[in-house]
Amino acid sequence: MDSDWIRFGISFAGILLMVVSFVMHSYKKITVNYTVIWELLGLALLLTGVVPVFSQWTRQLASGTGLAFFCVGAIFLFEEFRTSAMISQLILREREMAMHVALLNQENEAILKELESLSRMVAEEHEKKEEENNGSGETNACGEKETLVCG
Repeated sequence: MDSDWIRFGISFAGILLMVVSFVMHSYKKITVNYTVIWELLGLALLLTGVVPVFSQWTRQLASGTGLAFFCVGAIFLFEEFRTSAMISQLILREREMAMHVALLNQENEAILKELESLSRMVAEEHEKKEEENNGSGETNACGEKETLVCG
């Protein structure tokens, strides 16, 4: 009777693992790679619990040992699932940060091009003023033009 409960628990853990991994992926909490891994592991647990050939080893376990085995396995699965969710979050954040950096680099290039064009315009305007100052008259100390009056 205890082996049936262990098999039921293993099957339930497999179904729960598959559902939770699918829901976590739909909310973008884990990546596709981890979702596939957890779905396959859930399927393996489900088959282990449902197919009698795969679960014959549960009959050889003592009642307390089976319960301890199930509890330790559940804790292990929970912690590993939580770890993969954290790693997935870091991967998703890294991708988002890379996109932000790319956009900032693109914006920086556009600003630099605009700055270069403005500096060229200022330099050309400055050269025109110098040419006007040198060709049409002399300038005083303040930079104003003085015209020579004969007379």
